[in-house]
Amino acid sequence: MGGVEVLPGRERRREWSEGEKRALVAAFAPGAVVTQVARRADVSASLLYRWRREQEYPSAEGHLVTERGS
Repeated sequence: MGGVEVLPGRERRREWSEGEKRALVAAFAPGAVVTQVARRADVSASLLYRWRREQEYPSAEGHLVTERGS
């Protein structure tokens, strides 16, 4: 079995454009399996769900709006 190669440097997060996010969210329309869409795009399924929520309930800043309970 081979060894693991460690690459020097800082790992960076992938930055997705709004258009890419919309396209991926649209790809899991009714009947689609979210995990399959996520694997093809090399992204976590939870991130797709988050992007869908943000598209359905946008705030002025582009983030999910939540209400605090009393």
